Amino acid sequence: MSRTQVETAPADLQLLCADAAAKASGADSTKILPVSSSKLDPKTYQVELDAGGKKTSCLVDTEGNVRSVEPV
Repeated sequence: MSRTQVETAPADLQLLCADAAAKASGADSTKILPVSSSKLDPKTYQVELDAGGKKTSCLVDTEGNVRSVEPV
């Protein structure tokens, strides 16, 4: 049986997504927590966030540019 390795987003990129989600929703950034992340391609990560029970998905590139923040 083989296991696949999922590469998670670095902590700084997860925090950028949390900050972007806070700005988009008007919420306190300390209340938004990254719950999971994965690498979509060599330059893009998807970060799943929980903002007080509201799920949000964020796409961020390796340069720290937030591409999108959308409710799930």
